[in-house]
Amino acid sequence: MTTPAPSDAVNNVRNLGSNYTMFQWAGRSIAYLEVVNDSGQRALSSGGAGYEFIHPLGYTTPTDIVTSRVLDGGTIDLGIRQLWHYEVWEHLQGLTGARTITDIFRRLAGTPQYVTCTKIITPPDGRRYGKTYHRCMVVDIQDGETINIGALSVQKGLRVAYTHTTDL
Repeated sequence: MTTPAPSDAVNNVRNLGSNYTMFQWAGRSIAYLEVVNDSGQRALSSGGAGYEFIHPLGYTTPTDIVTSRVLDGGTIDLGIRQLWHYEVWEHLQGLTGARTITDIFRRLAGTPQYVTCTKIITPPDGRRYGKTYHRCMVVDIQDGETINIGALSVQKGLRVAYTHTTDL
């Protein structure tokens, strides 16, 4: 048997529309941004798991679990609606006119400071919280194309890597 939801449950659910959640690149909102998928940061590891079981000879179970105690960077996948005559990455501050991923690398390397991204969540009660992503770099763009005659518009993606986060 489940517990009934409180009568004010509608007010407690995080609503993504109506400007309650914003995402900014270099201090500016991204036009036509529709998807933000943050991978989060995981423990650094060479084997992919971020931990190892210590299993000495003669033991039937592991005797310990070790971790690196170091965070790896994370990635953010962005989905942006494409406009006529513009690539989706041109919606990001400072990347207008960039045509290829190497153009983007050159532009970002030429900026005097690293780019910072920010996720800002503002619930109806007005108390803001969120996350700041530091040293952001576009590392992959979707410059190919799939044309679907049944679709009404085109969404393309790009991937941004970051070194670490802090809470707002």
